[in-house]
Amino acid sequence: MTTTPPAGSESADDDSGAAQEPQAADHAPARTATRSRTARRVLDLLTAQARDGDTLRWDKATPYLLRHAAEHAADAGSLPALLDDLEFLVHGDPRGILATAGGTEHRTSLTIYRTSLPRHITASAPERRHILAVDAVRHQRPDLSNQLYEPPGEGAVPWRCVWSTAANISPSLRASLSGHRRPVHHLTVGTVDDEPVAATAGHDESVRLFHAATGTLLHAWGGHTGGVTALAFHNGHEHVDVITADTVGRLRRWDTHTGRLRAVIDAHHGPVTGLQAVRHGDRLCALSTGQDGTVRWTDFDQHRTRCLFTSPQGALPGLLAVSGRPEPSVGLVAVGCHPAEPGYAVAIDLPDGHVRYRLPFTTNLTGLDCLDTVGPPTAVATAADGTGRIWDATNGEVFDELNGNGRPGDLEVLHLTSVDRPGGAHPLAVTGGSDGSIRIWDVDTARQLHRMDGHHAGVLALGTVHDPHLEQRDADSELGENILDQNDLRLLTRAAADHRGFQRRNALAGLVVLSASADETVRSWHALDGKEIRTYTGHTGAVRRVAAFEPAADPDQLWAVSCSDDATGRVWDLADRTGHITGAAHPGRIDTLATATLHGQTLTVTTCRDHRLRVLNTRTGRLLSARITGDSPVRAVTLGATRQGPVCATASPDKGLVVRLVETGAVLWQRVTDVPVVAMHVGGSMRQPVLLSLDDNGHTSMWELATGRLRTGPLGRQEEVTAIAAGRIRDTPVAVTGHPTGEILLWNLPSGTLRRTLCPARSSAPGVRAVSFAAGPSGPRVASQHRGLNHHSIRVTDADTGRVRSIVHLDADDQHASTATVFGLGSVQESAVVAVGGPGNAVYVWDADTGDSRTALWLPDTVHELAFDDNLLTVAYGRELAVFAPAALRDVLGEEDATGSAQKQSRPPSRRSSSKSLLQMTLLTLLLEWEGHNVTSLTALLCRHVPMRAVRTAVRTLIRDGMILPTTRDAGAFQSPGDHVSLQATAAR
Repeated sequence: MTTTPPAGSESADDDSGAAQEPQAADHAPARTATRSRTARRVLDLLTAQARDGDTLRWDKATPYLLRHAAEHAADAGSLPALLDDLEFLVHGDPRGILATAGGTEHRTSLTIYRTSLPRHITASAPERRHILAVDAVRHQRPDLSNQLYEPPGEGAVPWRCVWSTAANISPSLRASLSGHRRPVHHLTVGTVDDEPVAATAGHDESVRLFHAATGTLLHAWGGHTGGVTALAFHNGHEHVDVITADTVGRLRRWDTHTGRLRAVIDAHHGPVTGLQAVRHGDRLCALSTGQDGTVRWTDFDQHRTRCLFTSPQGALPGLLAVSGRPEPSVGLVAVGCHPAEPGYAVAIDLPDGHVRYRLPFTTNLTGLDCLDTVGPPTAVATAADGTGRIWDATNGEVFDELNGNGRPGDLEVLHLTSVDRPGGAHPLAVTGGSDGSIRIWDVDTARQLHRMDGHHAGVLALGTVHDPHLEQRDADSELGENILDQNDLRLLTRAAADHRGFQRRNALAGLVVLSASADETVRSWHALDGKEIRTYTGHTGAVRRVAAFEPAADPDQLWAVSCSDDATGRVWDLADRTGHITGAAHPGRIDTLATATLHGQTLTVTTCRDHRLRVLNTRTGRLLSARITGDSPVRAVTLGATRQGPVCATASPDKGLVVRLVETGAVLWQRVTDVPVVAMHVGGSMRQPVLLSLDDNGHTSMWELATGRLRTGPLGRQEEVTAIAAGRIRDTPVAVTGHPTGEILLWNLPSGTLRRTLCPARSSAPGVRAVSFAAGPSGPRVASQHRGLNHHSIRVTDADTGRVRSIVHLDADDQHASTATVFGLGSVQESAVVAVGGPGNAVYVWDADTGDSRTALWLPDTVHELAFDDNLLTVAYGRELAVFAPAALRDVLGEEDATGSAQKQSRPPSRRSSSKSLLQMTLLTLLLEWEGHNVTSLTALLCRHVPMRAVRTAVRTLIRDGMILPTTRDAGAFQSPGDHVSLQATAAR
């Protein structure tokens, strides 16, 4: 944005201005240097009171300094150094940082800060510190994370992030548009004084105008009644205006230069559903539709509005388009909102309101657009049955049908564009479906050119932009296969045989399609071949709109801006090709989570809406496998160990219970249940592992983990159960059940007999929502989450004695909050700890036995699941997964992992990596279960058909490969059957 010089700044003597101009130019550098020195001196004076020796203590700075330090640093020329000060980013006012740092060159600290910018706006300094530390880990900067966890003058943070996935951050993010309090559903872009601007609006009754490239807020407009329902941008000859509409039917006109409200007109009786700005002669007008069923024409210059059309079917869906040719202009409006009722498109002359024609459809319309090309203007509409229609916008003559064999939901979103070809502009249609698919259509032939798949949820908005650099790359015949892959070359070669096809493909070479989806991502696609160019991640809600623009600082670049249900807008650099951080990527919110240490390996399993079961190494975050689980979401997951190896059990409505090997994914057994299972835990011993399940009706069942055989017993027939858990008291496997009466029962496994009542039933007691079991140095503990009317507490009980160790009461003002929380119990170092997370982005950890030492951890997104294992706390937040460890253990864990990785790399590949025979694997399994065998007992444990000689040979091979170690000094002790040898499995653990 340009600034106007203050009044009186020009020279009073116009004739001497030209003579003084060179002299003023000579003095400009000196004045700039003087101003910079003065600003630096002012900044030094302001920061002096916050200094502690050589350390600048931003936690002691005044509110003025925290708000305006970035402005003073910019004047002093020291803004980059200030932005590299992590403590300033923790304590500084985000509004001051955003207002000043918009045009700053790329800096790692600022990139990390922008990642979770919407959280920083309202967060306190401690919250901001934790979020920045996690984001630093996501950006693979553990050094910066360590600095944030060790604030000057304060104690070190007790829990620290060891690693985190980074699927929802994008190196293409350039700015964030923040300030809205509720979802942002409307977005429009334009230019003001040759600078790109973006206007956003949503459900919070406000409209905000930003500089699109920097994210700097230019104007914030309030006064709307209810949420803003529509938004339009208009570039006039003298004024650049934004038109807004709200839920009471009122239209407003805002001046983008001054921010002044220029007009308010009551147009509809009820919410406005559609809005489009129209220039009629030299006057600014608007065509709008409403839930009152009317189409209205509003003249802002004459402050008048009138009804052009009234729908006999009531509310209008808000789909409208305007054709500028011929005179008078034609407005197209979709009529009909219900999918079961037929709809139609009506054409109205503007502004007199004469109805030209009605074009009927078999169902309601989902998209409507119009494009002025060579010849008559072309209109395209899509319908809920998955079909579309192309016609002459002036007279309603139908040219062709789109997607004649379509299915409902195929064409939910429509966008029209054109590409330049010899003879004029060539129209194209881009459609998006509820299944996430995108299709490109040739409007002249109604033929589908490409179908693009990649989104994991429905497409909500589409856009297109012409990238001249992309066209140049694809059109240069000398670039060869280094730039164009084989598929591109085949397309161009085949098209060259057909001149018309070659022209069409050449026109598509520079066209980029942008798509916004409910899967919280924005994607770009190459229209020439339908290939995905890039995925832009960062939103934490469904993305509602996307639009491209050119940043004024570099007109050769193309950027895009999007808005989302997360109440933010995001600005993306479409030309950025920086490699995305690799690792496990969850395309949706993590729904289930389980961790366990099995056979010496600490594992984590997760599921999300893509129906994939992901297995990760909990200590390193490395993705081990990702497998499809079925066609419906997994409702519960758990880990366990069998003689065949570590297994993972999943429960889903379509597949029932499925137990599969973690290493190979092979299914051991599957059982379809009459009622969906909602919770599972593995208990028992290695010899008799048991899967305990809880269904949606509150009934429990016990299954043999290795075979799937249903076990009997009192525990296998329990009713009115709300929560289950499993563990061990010394060497005895146990299970825990919670009940709606507040009763908590302890059971023996695998017999399923009642062992103890930990908490008796009471008529007025709050019900048990969840239970968790942990055994550590301080003894076995059971934690239970109780909820009721105005009651939410966590109770910890000694499972061995039944004595209550602690009761912590949580905030129960919001009943929804108490039901949305997740919690876990774990053993860390020498004590048991409880963690509670959700429904926000915080996790609270405290000592289970005392209820004291409460520590808060804040994450960049909402916490959905958490679990303890092996001194580690695993947290699922949004689409990401993070692991935390106590500060005392974090460095040790890192050293252990590095040592383990080095040992793994130096290990001879021919031994451990070589495949083992079935007999050798059986021996290893037996040795892991029972230590201290001789050769005779090993043979007896196998079967009488296994020769003694084969057993001795297998043992010698395992000793040679370093898989087991004999306690005798000489492995030759296996020379005779009577020799007794104690064996210990080492590496296999």
